[in-house]
Amino acid sequence: MKDLFKEGNKKYIKGDYKGAIKMFTKLIEIEPNNIYAYINLGIAKMDLGNYEPAIECFTKAIELDPENSDAYKNRALAYYSIDKEDKALLDYKKSTQFV
Repeated sequence: MKDLFKEGNKKYIKGDYKGAIKMFTKLIEIEPNNIYAYINLGIAKMDLGNYEPAIECFTKAIELDPENSDAYKNRALAYYSIDKEDKALLDYKKSTQFV
């Protein structure tokens, strides 16, 4: 499983966001409670401009770990990117509670 996570990160760093999405998706199929797979999947989707699906990934990570500041921070960025400033501000404030 760590290999899929590493491979997804390598692809992401190289700018292969679609390849990273495939790796993180495969990892989630095997480990459906892997919070950081959801977060990294959401980040890769966000970098492709797919903000609503990214929000779904961050929301799933928050459901799995309601005190994960990374998930709230990234969801705030996605909300901000689609002009949902109120939701973005709420998530950003929430993210600072768990640092």
